[in-house]
Amino acid sequence: MLARSANLYRAAHSAKLWNCIGAIGGARTAVPVPLALYQLRLQSSNSAKDAPTDAKPPANAVAETKRTLVLPQYYADVVRRLLRRFLPRYQSEAIGKVVYTACSTYPEYKEFWVDDCQMPETFQTWFSTTSLYVWMAMVRIRADPNAKHYNQGLVDCFFRDTEQKMRSSGIKSSRIVNDTLKDLVSSFKGTVMSLDEGFARSDAVLAAAIWRNLVPVDENVIQIDLIARYVRQEIQRLDRCAIEDLTAGKFAFRPVTIF
Repeated sequence: MLARSANLYRAAHSAKLWNCIGAIGGARTAVPVPLALYQLRLQSSNSAKDAPTDAKPPANAVAETKRTLVLPQYYADVVRRLLRRFLPRYQSEAIGKVVYTACSTYPEYKEFWVDDCQMPETFQTWFSTTSLYVWMAMVRIRADPNAKHYNQGLVDCFFRDTEQKMRSSGIKSSRIVNDTLKDLVSSFKGTVMSLDEGFARSDAVLAAAIWRNLVPVDENVIQIDLIARYVRQEIQRLDRCAIEDLTAGKFAFRPVTIF
């Protein structure tokens, strides 16, 4: 008898839980009541008549499953607040992947960086140019309340791709890979701080940051000025992009050569 009562209690508790989940999409959501609740009500109504506890539901018991429970507005609001607080943290990895895909422009724009800017076609060139696009996306995402989680997901995807490229190039030693990643993380942090300062101050400071971290060739003064103007115009264009479209990857960087 105690085991049967425990089973019926769990069924009732399960119905309340599904009502909580169903209420996320609206103020009041109806969810079908399991058949076990019909048995619970039947036992309660017949208890005064000493009805057997193993009474079977009538033939139309299926119709009983259509009876519903309604979740109060207060509990629906509580569930929404909990999800609104913790959901961005679990979405950050997926959002980071789609944003990083849009930032991976080096294969498409390699001709400009290698031919026009006279940069060597190396792993370091790929890392430096990709860092620039990742930084521009981070600047736009900072305006969102969940920027901490989204930007962390973007940077994590960037360095996972970095590690994969290092290993695919033939480096087998995990110690060498880890030491190199530490150096690249420090380099990326310095690049972000330098570009942030240049973007906030003036074009001259921004061009100096690009020269130190991206195009360290003295003969490319024209290209450096071009890249500085390109960065400002692309960030302005991203600012007009809705954050929902940005986090869904519905944006693309234009080539530098159009300026």
